[in-house]
Amino acid sequence: SYSVSELPGPQPSAPGALPRYRKAVFVEFPDASFAQPKPKPAWMGLLGPTIQAEVYDTVVITFKNLASRPYNLHAIGVSYWKASEGAGYEDETSQLEKEGDRVDPGKMHTYVWEIQQNQGPTDGDSPCLTHSYSSNIDSVKDTNSGLIGALLVCRPGKSNPGWGQVRCSHGLRGRGIKDTSQRLTTAVGSVSCAPQPLPHTRGELHTINGYVNGSLPGEHQSVHWHVIGLGTGPEVHSVFFEGHTFLVRGHRLSSLEISPATYLTAQTMPGTAGQFRMFCQIPSHQQGNLSLQEPGGKEDPKTWTHYIAAEEMDWDYAPRKPASLDSLFLEAGPQRIGSKYKKVMFVEYEDASFKTRKMSQEDKGILGPVLKGEVGDQFKIVFRNLASRPYNIYPHGLTSIRPSSPDLTDVPLGCVLAAKDVKDIPIAPGQSFTYSWRVTTEDGPTQADPRCLTRFYYSSINPERDTASGLIGPLLICFKKSMDQRGNQTAPYLMCKAANCSPCTQAKGWLVLFSVFDENRSWYLEENIRRFCTDAAHVDTQDPQFYASNVMHTVNGFVFDNLKLDVCLHEVVYWYVLSVGAQTDFLSVFFSGNTFKRNTVFEDVLTLFPFSGETVFMKADKPDYDDYGETEQAMEDFDIYEEGEHDPRSFQGRIRQYFIAAVEVMWEYGNQRPQHFLKAMDPRSGRRKPFRQYRKVVFREYLDSSFTQPLIRGELDEHLGILGPYIRAEVEDVIMFKNMASRPFSFHSTLQGYEELRDTVSGEEAVQPGGLRDYSWKVLPQMAPTTQEFDCKAWAYFSNVDLEKDLHSGLIGPLIICRQNVVNTVSRRQLAVQEFSLLFTIFDETKSWYFRENMKRNCRPPCRIQLDNPDFRRNHSFHAINGYVRDTLPGLVMAQQQWVRWHLLNMGSTEDIHSVHFHGQTFSVRTSQEYRMGVYNLYPGVFGTVEMWPSHAGIWQVECKVGEHQQAGMSALFLVYNLGE
Repeated sequence: SYSVSELPGPQPSAPGALPRYRKAVFVEFPDASFAQPKPKPAWMGLLGPTIQAEVYDTVVITFKNLASRPYNLHAIGVSYWKASEGAGYEDETSQLEKEGDRVDPGKMHTYVWEIQQNQGPTDGDSPCLTHSYSSNIDSVKDTNSGLIGALLVCRPGKSNPGWGQVRCSHGLRGRGIKDTSQRLTTAVGSVSCAPQPLPHTRGELHTINGYVNGSLPGEHQSVHWHVIGLGTGPEVHSVFFEGHTFLVRGHRLSSLEISPATYLTAQTMPGTAGQFRMFCQIPSHQQGNLSLQEPGGKEDPKTWTHYIAAEEMDWDYAPRKPASLDSLFLEAGPQRIGSKYKKVMFVEYEDASFKTRKMSQEDKGILGPVLKGEVGDQFKIVFRNLASRPYNIYPHGLTSIRPSSPDLTDVPLGCVLAAKDVKDIPIAPGQSFTYSWRVTTEDGPTQADPRCLTRFYYSSINPERDTASGLIGPLLICFKKSMDQRGNQTAPYLMCKAANCSPCTQAKGWLVLFSVFDENRSWYLEENIRRFCTDAAHVDTQDPQFYASNVMHTVNGFVFDNLKLDVCLHEVVYWYVLSVGAQTDFLSVFFSGNTFKRNTVFEDVLTLFPFSGETVFMKADKPDYDDYGETEQAMEDFDIYEEGEHDPRSFQGRIRQYFIAAVEVMWEYGNQRPQHFLKAMDPRSGRRKPFRQYRKVVFREYLDSSFTQPLIRGELDEHLGILGPYIRAEVEDVIMFKNMASRPFSFHSTLQGYEELRDTVSGEEAVQPGGLRDYSWKVLPQMAPTTQEFDCKAWAYFSNVDLEKDLHSGLIGPLIICRQNVVNTVSRRQLAVQEFSLLFTIFDETKSWYFRENMKRNCRPPCRIQLDNPDFRRNHSFHAINGYVRDTLPGLVMAQQQWVRWHLLNMGSTEDIHSVHFHGQTFSVRTSQEYRMGVYNLYPGVFGTVEMWPSHAGIWQVECKVGEHQQAGMSALFLVYNLGE
């Protein structure tokens, strides 16, 4: 028996203490009398009781609302019939079935969840899957009020009531009674926070289980972490467990990448006794504290000795200044520093005298020396501070860090050192300190990981300001026997063989650091102002323009194409990619024209969370392309050189021709026609509020090269909406593209061969209005699904004249690549599986090419266009699925207990973090193995493919679980019909 309980109202806070908030929480009771609640551990905080079930179980929840406003219970990761869904929308259900959608104060309802075999863990999953239950009346207010609990679905015989959970809460918000727009203030439950005060200019708390500032009561046992990312906005967290690593789906992680509606199960093997912090590495989010006690093992290490100094020098972010870019960031002036700053860097020396610098052939830019070690090895780091203020050196991703010698007389500590305290020891200017870093099994790669994991080291005295000042370096943690005696990686021929290299050449490795250096947070800001500003006395450090001029979006410390990386055609390249710096959002790293392999799957966009690293490899197959970082100011070249003559068309295969045009249309985000499976006479569905119409441009298919007769979409393609037609590529396709719009556009995709661009001048990829262009490509092995993936996978095609404006104008379509002999030659489909493509994106009409024209049509005089006004942008932004909002997307119809494949697409900005949830159904993904999921996290530039076996007939909703996106209408209805009826 479960309830939403009301606790006593908020009490006045003591001076200097954090305020208390009235909350609503799920509480478990032993019986239906709801008289005495069950006790729960203090560490669970706001988290509701953990519901554990095994495959084939039936979970019966008697739910009573003891609060003062309506709530309900909605589960993710299990199946149910409509009476137990706990979500209200137009689904043609009876009044009896709708009772669970809203449970009024004092009322009760019984929810029944069925744990079917196809919803339990797969062979590749952990013994128990992590899901959640919550209230879904108003997802934003209910979530911020505290209504969330963990739901664990386990293999038969694997449930364990002793396991614990940590919920990483994305801004669990509470505000005063006057703010009723987004926060519920009448729900209850008091939360006592840590004694140390915090500024409260915002009512936003970054919490773990509702606790902040290290106040989370401790865990004293080895546990599996069932992690739930909770949040109502597009926020990300990079959760770090001090002194430990995580094992997730067979991969070793130094931190957990969390966004709203992230569900994962992680394993930690404690190796050192003591108390350790669990916190988000983004400086403004750091909260939480845990303790663990467990003995650690010993190994005889191989020692790598490095002599590293912290050394101050001048650094130029832009040695070559492009003439076409805004001088705001680069040109020095009376009150502008320019591109050159004093910084501090890690520099390697030959020996302990620190007189001769060690030469390196690697182009690392601002990065410190590359430190490489294998599992079982030991680093002896002799660190000398040659700078003018205290620093140190500390690794991220290693769990065994100690002073190398008990002789610590050079450093006035005044206390006994514990292993974790080493990170807090400041090394004074002119002083030296020797560290011992050991690479344990818990730090190294698993069999599912690449040969070397990408980590980093930094100065940890003040991590935010030390890294802003320049102290960052790469750390590679490798398999045993991956390196020779000199530290070079071995067995390049094996790596080439794995990547199908021909001829086989030595693999190359590139270290790439994507970093936002905020010079306003540097220790040397005042000195840089004095040295480089000619009118330093009148510099206002609070001026937003001055602040922006000191924020550098860099790759290896360079901006605007100042870093150039050369790669040979057919060469196998390992990319060690890091994201460390002032950025609070993830990065979408696009290797233009080339795919890379990650977790046995080929991709073309790498999503990097803050303070994380990834190792990927690619076989370079397309010359003369650029590598673009996600950040606006960081664009770095890598050129691919061809080693021999060859005919790019010297292959055999079927030729398919598509006739696709860019066509201007009038678009309405809210479809006025009701779904054909909804009752047309129902006033709720038949009288929709009309939406504004916007001029947009879309890809559409035509019958032949005359472009006079458009191809009419049938019921299988009706769901595509604003998307262009399906292009299903196998071997060789020819695309004839005609621009029937009023301005230049193009046709671009990852598959696009380079031969059609050889004769074009840079910047002339655009097709002028009325123009025609033929495109052809061949499907390379790394474009097609691997043997571990589903038979077909999703990519996209789009216009690339101005990517942001072109996408917001409507030009994008699905590109499906299948294994050979999978697609029917007549229908161009896989007959055994029904396919749907869904584009989750926020269309911002203020970024459309047609913005001015649309404003003249839709903005009543006197019309005031205020692009800087958030409300103005919000009124012209649409949280859409395939261009439709609020359940108006047509055509999502499928049969019960038949395979359905969903291609999920996302092309957008950093706010386009979407968490895709199908009500009443679960689905699977495949990488190296198959994994069961209830929510799919979809990041910008990422295309995912999942498969589903719909178990329950009915009208169901697919939606984005990010609360603000859900409220804004990012949802659609899909019908699962019974074949026997």
